[in-house]
Amino acid sequence: MSLFFIMNSYSQKNELGVFFGNSNYIGDVGPTTYVNPFQNPNYVFGIMYRKNFNNRLAGRISFRQSDIGSSDNWKSSVDYRKQRGKYFKNTISEIGLGVDFNFFNFDLSEDYFQMTPYIHSGINFFRYSSLNYPTGLKKAVQYTKNSSFSVPITVGYKIKPFGSMIIGLEVTANHTFTDNLDGSSPVFEIADPNFQDSFGSDLSQDWYIFTGITFTYIFGNEPCYCPN
Repeated sequence: MSLFFIMNSYSQKNELGVFFGNSNYIGDVGPTTYVNPFQNPNYVFGIMYRKNFNNRLAGRISFRQSDIGSSDNWKSSVDYRKQRGKYFKNTISEIGLGVDFNFFNFDLSEDYFQMTPYIHSGINFFRYSSLNYPTGLKKAVQYTKNSSFSVPITVGYKIKPFGSMIIGLEVTANHTFTDNLDGSSPVFEIADPNFQDSFGSDLSQDWYIFTGITFTYIFGNEPCYCPN
C-alpha cells in the first residue's frame, strides 16, 4: 500500500462500477475444482471504486455479496465424500481494499481502444454464518454469525472500447483465515452432544472463488499543470 504514496500521480481519473458473476467454494465438503463458477448457481453482485494513480497502478475499494454452497453428492466429488453425503449453504458479505496493477499502459485520458491484463490483491473483511451439523443430519445449520479476513488473488483482463466505459473479466481466489465456511470446524465454548465434531483436513483453510464481469464508468478530470 505504500506504493500509493511514493509513486507520482500522473492520472487522477476515477472509476465507479459494478461486478456480476458466480461463485464456488473449496473446502472439506463437495468437489475440489478451484475455478468452477457453473457447478451451482451462486450469484455474486458487487460495487467497486477505482482510483487510478498512473497508467499502471490503481487503488480499489469494493463491496461484494454472494451465497456459497457445496454438496458431497455432486458428481465431481471424490467417492468417500459421496458416501458421507454432507451439504451446506452460506452467505459471504465482504468489503475489500487493494491494488490493481496493469501489465500494459492503460491511459484513461485517451479515446482510442485499449486493453490490458491485470492482477489485483489486498485484504478483505467479510461476514459469514458459523455452521455445524446436528447429530444424525447431513445438512449444516447456522448457530451464530462470525467475521474473518481473506486475501484476494485476482487475474483479469479489461478493455476500454469507447468513451468512458471499461469492461473487464476477472477471477478472484479468496484465501480465508477460517476453516468453517462449510461447518467442518465449529468452535463451541462447551461441548454440545447435539452437534457433530469436526471433520475433514485441518491442514488448510477454506477458499471462495468469484468469477465475473466488471462494468466501470470513468469520471473526474486530470490536473492541469500550467506554466506561470
